[in-house]
Amino acid sequence: MKKNSEKQTPSYHGYSLLATVILIFLAMLLLFGFAWKTHTLTTKQCYAELSDSTKKAMQDLENNFRSDRVNLRMLASMIAEKDSLSSIDVSNYLAIYDVNSLVSNIGILTPENTCILLRGKQQDSTGVMNYQTEVLLGEHISSLQPALGVSDSMVIRSFMPVRKSGKTIGLLYAEMSPANIARAWSPSIYNGSCTFCIINRDTGEFIVNNWDEKIHYISELDSSSLQNSITEGKAAFREIKTAAGDFFLSYMPMELENWEIMVCVSADEVFASAKEIESSMKWFLAGIIILLVAYLIWMFRINRHSIIHARKQANIDILTGLQNRNCYEAYCAKLKSTENLVCIYIDANGLHELNNTKGHLAGDQMLRFIADTLKVYFGEETVYRIGGDEFVIFDKNKSDAQIQPVLENVKSNIERNQYHISAGYCIGTQKMLLKEIIKTAEVHMYDEKRKYYEKIGQPVRNHIKEEEAHI
Repeated sequence: MKKNSEKQTPSYHGYSLLATVILIFLAMLLLFGFAWKTHTLTTKQCYAELSDSTKKAMQDLENNFRSDRVNLRMLASMIAEKDSLSSIDVSNYLAIYDVNSLVSNIGILTPENTCILLRGKQQDSTGVMNYQTEVLLGEHISSLQPALGVSDSMVIRSFMPVRKSGKTIGLLYAEMSPANIARAWSPSIYNGSCTFCIINRDTGEFIVNNWDEKIHYISELDSSSLQNSITEGKAAFREIKTAAGDFFLSYMPMELENWEIMVCVSADEVFASAKEIESSMKWFLAGIIILLVAYLIWMFRINRHSIIHARKQANIDILTGLQNRNCYEAYCAKLKSTENLVCIYIDANGLHELNNTKGHLAGDQMLRFIADTLKVYFGEETVYRIGGDEFVIFDKNKSDAQIQPVLENVKSNIERNQYHISAGYCIGTQKMLLKEIIKTAEVHMYDEKRKYYEKIGQPVRNHIKEEEAHI
């Protein structure tokens, strides 16, 4: 009944709050799952982009080498039409070849191991190039070889056979400096912020290296698995940690010669797009979390106010604002000692007649006035409305001399407003039960009520019921 509804109301709010917390937790779990999935996908995308970028860099380099070899092939066919490799026309052909920042020199290696250079200059190539060795390789690009006439300098030579009547009469070659290749053909991937290497898988030698000039051979890398992977011509990538930071080495086999290209990119560059998405995702998650937390706090406050309001509604009499019968019964249930307990039982006289003659609004006004008067004299914490026109007040450690004057003042104030009450009280002893105290106060109240109605010449409408209905 009323007691049960009082307990069920907070319980309902508690369950709704728990459901809200669980839903918010699940929502946050889904959000973090989404963020983790997004991170995984963007990371995979970055790895795929690294592989694609390495492939693009490799294709660009191969295209540059092929373009240069096409030019050499055309020049070789023109030279083959002349009578002699040392003719003026051949010298002129060499002079018009585009010797630039990439191609540092051009010449013809003869079977006598002599190099015919620009402007007809000839130079012995012993110890630098060997015609018999190079001619067997046909059209090819060499590994690192000593520069002609320059000590401690290494170059790459792109050889093109000069054929006449089905026979090779010389080898046209263009010299390229690895440093010039690194500068001129630096990949445009990652906005040009990467470095690259070309490795000869047969010898393990770094042909072009603008990543780390201290490394000359693959065996110097501190990773046997990386060495094996490159020498076997595999395509993969590895993350390495250095004093300068974390880097990714992405490598794959080239179609030119037996070479492997290796691109070195900082981890920050590799994951730049992922970090941008992650940053946006973090702000998004932070905003959602703030909103969810704010909503949860708001829900706590709303539920708290709702519970307080529900408890108040369950324990407060709506008409008078006094504590209702629920509070009255709760107080009686938890009371441990009746010694010196004062129970005052009050009943409004003439409420029924007032309702019948002037309406229930007038009756309500009467009850509110009596309730307000009782609040003033006894305080809201001690006064209970337990029925339609019945009020009970509990107090402690008061004597008859203290109680009677107060009750007289209460009656006088109420009567000045043309209302009347009957009141009875009982001061409990240690041996008395609570129901005896309340019953005694009620009996005294009905005695006074009977005298009031006898005085005004009307019969007493209520009578004391034998059953203990108020306990």
